[in-house]
Amino acid sequence: MTSSDDPFQLPGSASATVLVTGAGSGIGFACVRRLAAAGHRVALVDRDAAALAAAVDACARAADGRAGAVSGHRADLTDPAAAAAAVAAALEAHGDLSGVVNAAGAVRGGTVVDTTDDDWRWNLDTNVSTAFYVCRAALPHLVGRGGGAVVNVASLTALRPIPDRAAYAAAKGAVISFTRQLALEYGPHGVTANTVVPGAIRTPLLAARFDREPAVEAELAGRIPLRRTGEPDEVAGLVQLLVTGGCGYLTGQTLTVDGGLSLV
Repeated sequence: MTSSDDPFQLPGSASATVLVTGAGSGIGFACVRRLAAAGHRVALVDRDAAALAAAVDACARAADGRAGAVSGHRADLTDPAAAAAAVAAALEAHGDLSGVVNAAGAVRGGTVVDTTDDDWRWNLDTNVSTAFYVCRAALPHLVGRGGGAVVNVASLTALRPIPDRAAYAAAKGAVISFTRQLALEYGPHGVTANTVVPGAIRTPLLAARFDREPAVEAELAGRIPLRRTGEPDEVAGLVQLLVTGGCGYLTGQTLTVDGGLSLV
């Protein structure tokens, strides 16, 4: 396969063009910053306007002024029309889309009995419906161009349940199943689909708790084989490899980035 035939690359370019949701903070932000610094074109999507603007600015600096390297699109991806519009805006901004990273997500806790109808729907909408809507809008383009990559971000909670996360665990488990379905259905069209499963990663929300309660982080780190919690950039490194074609024969897989926590 020549570079011009590679579905992960733009014609005549070594750069992938990747849409990343949840790009304003945490793992999503780490992904876009890393992709931009590596020379790829990135379309950032987030519903928080201020966080999105700051992330776009940081990625533009990482891209070192490359024209057209970064675009930002504000959208509430729980709205199917908004998700489709975000994909369309990314295509208009960059002229192509070779990869999608669904990193948007959040949690409302609760046991099965404590979880309200609203909390159940909110967890599903926020964590799995967003990925579905974005993929549904992006796949016709990926298929039409001859292939590309989808990376969906789940959570170790989907594989290793913890108390008080009934709806969240169900939603993230659905992300894994949805991703495997994507791999089966769209593999014949050159599209890979994989799930990245982070463990205890110091995203801003978790880091804030650890900073308030260092004993909690120390206790958790003591149970992790690598004896530390992870950083968002350590997840982003794997995402970059998957979404830019570095693992083009890997699809339908669930890959944990957890320092070994799932082993214990």
